[in-house]
Amino acid sequence: MKSDGSLLRRLDEVRPGGTGLARRQPSSANLPARTPDLKPTLVPPSQKSVVTYKVRGAPSEGGLKTWGKWIFFLIAVIIPTIIAGVYYAFFAAPQYVSEFRFSVRPNLGAGAGSSSADSLLIMSNSYIVSDYVGSRDAVVALEEAVGLRQIYSSGAVDYMSRLDPSASLETLVKYWNSSIHTNYDITTGINVVEVAAFTPADAQKIANALKVLCESLVNQISDEARKSQMDFAHTEMARAESRLKDVRREETELRTTQKSIDARKEADGRLQLNLKLRSELAGLQAQYDSLTQYMDPKSPRLSVMRNQINATKEQVAQLQDQVGSNMQGGSAGSEMINAQVLTRYDQIQTDVEIATKLYQSALTNYESARAQASHNQIYLATYVQPGLPEVASYPKVFFDTFLVFLSACGIWVVLTLVYYSIRDHV
Repeated sequence: MKSDGSLLRRLDEVRPGGTGLARRQPSSANLPARTPDLKPTLVPPSQKSVVTYKVRGAPSEGGLKTWGKWIFFLIAVIIPTIIAGVYYAFFAAPQYVSEFRFSVRPNLGAGAGSSSADSLLIMSNSYIVSDYVGSRDAVVALEEAVGLRQIYSSGAVDYMSRLDPSASLETLVKYWNSSIHTNYDITTGINVVEVAAFTPADAQKIANALKVLCESLVNQISDEARKSQMDFAHTEMARAESRLKDVRREETELRTTQKSIDARKEADGRLQLNLKLRSELAGLQAQYDSLTQYMDPKSPRLSVMRNQINATKEQVAQLQDQVGSNMQGGSAGSEMINAQVLTRYDQIQTDVEIATKLYQSALTNYESARAQASHNQIYLATYVQPGLPEVASYPKVFFDTFLVFLSACGIWVVLTLVYYSIRDHV
């Protein structure tokens, strides 16, 4: 035995990195009654064949690491879960939820049917209302109507859930968005809005005020669309009416200047009279020529016919001057109408006809726009009114505590993986 112990001490002294454990061994005379057993362990052949010792009864490194893991799990998971459970069960202020449900509907007239354009319009307006509920404008309007800041910063609310009375408007908007929930079903077109507050009366009061704001928004959208459509149609009708009035004014001025109600009809009458006189003149001239062949030129009958022929020629000449393109004298107030006047009068008559048709078309479009605007009118149909809640909806003690537990477990797993990753790289 002694020789074996001497051999082991020598091996430990000459081994590189030796612990010198054998040199620090006390002599057999000074050993206590019971000493730890020394058990040699051989290293695999792939490494250096050296002899190591394992002291039985000494604490292992794996045991310390296991205890560290459990302590970290206790700190990272168990303690936060217990704190959250105690807070939700005994300290968190109860929150009551009041909801209302509505749908944006078109005001369909008699015989009007729904189209894809109407469906897209309703869907767009529904999304607008859902987005408006959480907007800054809605918060400002509710602050003026019911006093959101005072309701959510009440002293009866626990510190963790309470709004800071001096919070900025941006903070109030964020807090408000955490207190409401909106849901729009694209299949049914139904909007559901839930409002949470710390008393049933406050929840119902805020929900009622929010419903009124949503109705006002939908009415405003509908009125603006109708107004824009009607304004365009009214502008076109007013422009057509103004053009017709201008043309009518020019026509009146021309009639006043020429002292004629209808210059074209008068000119046509003069032309017909001129043709008639020419025909009579031709007949008289033929008859006169026939009588001169066998009657004395100084006979009374031929004298009368010569006078008739001369008078007819004068009338034809006068009418020719009135209808012709050149005016032989005459004042501005005379009834003589030349070709330029007739041309101007014809242009005015054409403008009057065109302006009249345009005005009739604009008037028809205006009536159609008014009917279409009435058809496109939308309104908010609230079929579930905000009610007075009787049971608090939040906090859900077990569910919220379980969520905290899952979150803490996730954090614990991530931190543990990070720790092992860093250790392996080191």
